Amino acid sequence: MYSGFTAAAENINLLNLTYTFNFFALIFSFWLGTYLITRHPRTPTAWLTALTVWSLGGLFLNVLLALNPPPVPEYRPSWLRFLFPFWASGTYEQGASAWLQGWSVAPAIVFWHHATLLMRPGSLNLWRKARIAMGYLTGLAAIEVQAFTQILFAVEGGDPLYLNSLQSGPLYSIFGIALIILTATSAVNLARSARVAPNETARRQLELLTVATVVAGLAGPLSLIASGLDLFPVPEVAMSFVLAVSVGMIGFGVARYSALVEGRTIRRDFTYNLTLITGITLFYLLAAWLLVLSYGVPRVVTLLIPILVIFTHSGMTLAPRLLDHLFYPHETRRLRSNLRSLSRLTGEGELLKENLNATLNALCVSVRARYGLIFACDGGRASSIAEFKWHGIPIEIPAQSLSADDATHVESSRFQPPLNDAALLVPLYFEAEQVGALLLGQPVNGLRYADDDVARVLHPADHIASVLYVERRKSQYLSRLMEVAEEHREHGRVELPSIPVECVESALRNLYDFAYLADTPLASLELVKKQLAGKKTHLERGKSVQAVLLEALDEMRPSQEVPPRDPPPREWYPYLILRDAYLEGVSNRDIMLKLYISEGTFNRTRRAAVRSLARALTEMEHPR
Repeated sequence: MYSGFTAAAENINLLNLTYTFNFFALIFSFWLGTYLITRHPRTPTAWLTALTVWSLGGLFLNVLLALNPPPVPEYRPSWLRFLFPFWASGTYEQGASAWLQGWSVAPAIVFWHHATLLMRPGSLNLWRKARIAMGYLTGLAAIEVQAFTQILFAVEGGDPLYLNSLQSGPLYSIFGIALIILTATSAVNLARSARVAPNETARRQLELLTVATVVAGLAGPLSLIASGLDLFPVPEVAMSFVLAVSVGMIGFGVARYSALVEGRTIRRDFTYNLTLITGITLFYLLAAWLLVLSYGVPRVVTLLIPILVIFTHSGMTLAPRLLDHLFYPHETRRLRSNLRSLSRLTGEGELLKENLNATLNALCVSVRARYGLIFACDGGRASSIAEFKWHGIPIEIPAQSLSADDATHVESSRFQPPLNDAALLVPLYFEAEQVGALLLGQPVNGLRYADDDVARVLHPADHIASVLYVERRKSQYLSRLMEVAEEHREHGRVELPSIPVECVESALRNLYDFAYLADTPLASLELVKKQLAGKKTHLERGKSVQAVLLEALDEMRPSQEVPPRDPPPREWYPYLILRDAYLEGVSNRDIMLKLYISEGTFNRTRRAAVRSLARALTEMEHPR
């Protein structure tokens, strides 16, 4: 009796674990698919990957329906078949385990096979197109056979908590081997793409996707052991775990890879969106569970409502893009798209100027402006921070000259050259504070902007003003932090004879030229003389200079081990840039891709790092 009670308790625990794990895996897979298509709506690879993770999510739905099957309806209308396209026609009558054979794994495999071929370098030739077509034909055949016959799977009753409740049919091995071959081919496609990747960062992303494909392929042997050979009981949660890991790796990997191809990062946006959707989903899930407890609503609503929440709330990102095609011309659609991108990426400082330029570009094209400038006001000065068709140097003028209450047609005498032909001034206000200005040159087809063109500019100007205000507040906050830190350093600061930054940078560029290093001013440092220890040759002096530089560079390490995060924390950037650029000879572009930073951020960080290294040498030479 005791053993029976223990077995029942273990079965309940396994039931709860299986249901909970598959439930959250289902929600995550559907969210991940929507994230991919809302962030990369014009990328075929993103759409195919979204279809892949949604199809794998259907396998989690199979398990949930088997553990909590819908009741057999007294009357089943014919259109109900369209809600369950992959489930066999006799699923209701065959019991809970029959629901396990519902959603087929075949679509996920063929979609992913197609996506991996698109990731291969080069265009789609005839052979690749034929492979894609053969993959889809195999997938369609597997779906057709599973849905309308029992020659792929046969329901033997049993416990739906275990894969063994489904037995293999006559054609199971044929289709199983074909799908395994497609999975292996996908892994080979990714491995080959990784070998010829243009940089280290892209190679690592493709290698991650290769590993994810191999992990997903483990589902084939598990199914073979359970359904084909029936060697021992295989819990459904084991299969779900393998598929959930592959869903996460494939979805996140493709999101990062697509962002990398577009030259940006998903660091904050991915976490931000996941946190937002998680909060909304939990709220609706609680409401659905209260309906189940209070009114006896079937538990299936706890599955349907979260899925609908994910699609509807994620769709609010994609829906405006679709509706824009119905209500706005091309120039306005492009402008609105850049504004949405600008709002989402404001937190990525290195991308601000790039997105402001893109927004200004679309705005000027929509009103046919000869040129355009965005100014940011700081104190009594206004500096240009974005431009369109402006071939001059950056402009800095008194902020008072850009002051206005509303959009104003500019008189010819208001600005001095080269701004004397400006035609429209739009002040950028955040609440009552003017944070900048938008200045447009004359329209291509006239001397003055029409009222409709002016009205078209006002809405995007409000968005740009909000972004400029946020950036100003962030800069003010950081400046104040630096002032406070400087005040604390002043108390114990003693001026030391400084080592010229130019001398240090020149030595770094010639780090392996001992003869050159021996002729630099660094060779006269006391640190170098101690390193020599009686050695007098010219090359030995150069080697000592190199050793001192490497010792000072090592002092810049935040800690002994580089954190495994990708990208690493920002405090590691100065050390990693100097180490990779000068010690290991990594190209600047590869370093930028590795750290997900722009060229401007890279150059600023490198200059600051060289100054820090010069300071470290100074303090080592004159210890307190």
